[in-house]
Amino acid sequence: AGGHNGMKHIIAQLGTQEFPRVKFGVGEKPAGWDLANYVLGRFQEEEMKIVGPRIGDAVKAVESIITVGIDKAMNNYNLKVRR
Repeated sequence: AGGHNGMKHIIAQLGTQEFPRVKFGVGEKPAGWDLANYVLGRFQEEEMKIVGPRIGDAVKAVESIITVGIDKAMNNYNLKVRR
C-alpha cells in the first residue's frame, strides 16, 4: 500500500495485494512540505502543462492493459519522462 490509505482499503476489501496497479509519479516532495499535502495538493498551472498530457498517457496505458495485457502495456508505458 506504500502508506496510501485508499490503497490499504482496496487491499482489505479484495483480501489480496495481487492486482495490477497504474502509478502516476509526481516527483520528490519539496523540502519542508508535508508529504500528504504535496501528493494530495493541486498542480500549479505550469505543472499542468506537463501533467495534462501524461494523464492521457495513463488512460491509454489502462486501455492497453485491458486490450493487450499487462506485460505488453508495461513495456510500452513504463518510461521515465524527463522535464
